[in-house]
Amino acid sequence: MDVIPFKAWRAWFYVNQFDRNVVRDWLDEIGASMPDREALQALIDILEFSGPQALSYCTLDLGSGFYAIKSRHEGGMYLSPIYCKGPFSDTEITFLAGATIEHKRLKPRYAPGIAEENLEALQQAPKRRRREPVT
Repeated sequence: MDVIPFKAWRAWFYVNQFDRNVVRDWLDEIGASMPDREALQALIDILEFSGPQALSYCTLDLGSGFYAIKSRHEGGMYLSPIYCKGPFSDTEITFLAGATIEHKRLKPRYAPGIAEENLEALQQAPKRRRREPVT
């Protein structure tokens, strides 16, 4: 019997200079409810077990190697944290900034710029990330 191999993906979260997960801080700042967080965590779990292609239906390509997951439970917020593939392995993603979608637009509109700055900081200090749930 043949075994079908698959990659195990890992989701990481950038931590700022105060050793705080920027996505969790953002969720606290916007007042995301537990059902909002659980819906987002469910998508992250799918991503880890099946890879980014499994979420193509709810992924927004922002260009320059950045993506946003579009997460929402009925009646909840449109959470869209920004991530990149890698940067240290081809079987990982790293969440770099928080954003929401309002009126079909990313908010704050400068969120991809924040993600880019955080990625640059991460590349200079690779230990500024960790694996933890958003719930």
